[in-house]
Amino acid sequence: MRKVFAFFAPLFLAAALLCGCSVSEMSTLRELSRPYTGEYACETLTYAGRDLLEGYEYIRLTLAYGGEAKLSWKKTSGGEGERRFDYRAEIEEGRITFTDGAHTRTFAYEEGAVCVELILCGRLLYARFAM
Repeated sequence: MRKVFAFFAPLFLAAALLCGCSVSEMSTLRELSRPYTGEYACETLTYAGRDLLEGYEYIRLTLAYGGEAKLSWKKTSGGEGERRFDYRAEIEEGRITFTDGAHTRTFAYEEGAVCVELILCGRLLYARFAM
């Protein structure tokens, strides 16, 4: 057993020194693994209490590792589109912030879901995206 440890110990030390990062600069394991990245499907979409989800074949929110997000949709009538923007996730605080140039909006991130609440023309738009 000591021979095995003596063989692998220098390899682990070399890997730690050559990887270019220090333990003091690392965040939590949860932050490093980024469990929030992936594709979220829209489960709920309402505007002023009216269900809008039935008009869409799908609405997806994709969060990539590099801080880029994509919102894509396809209507049941055949139209489709997508929008790209940047995001910053603060999962421990329960929020996620999206930026698309001039606009920055922060929404709740609860129980693995992004909850969007916006007031548009005095009425509430609510969307819930979950994995």
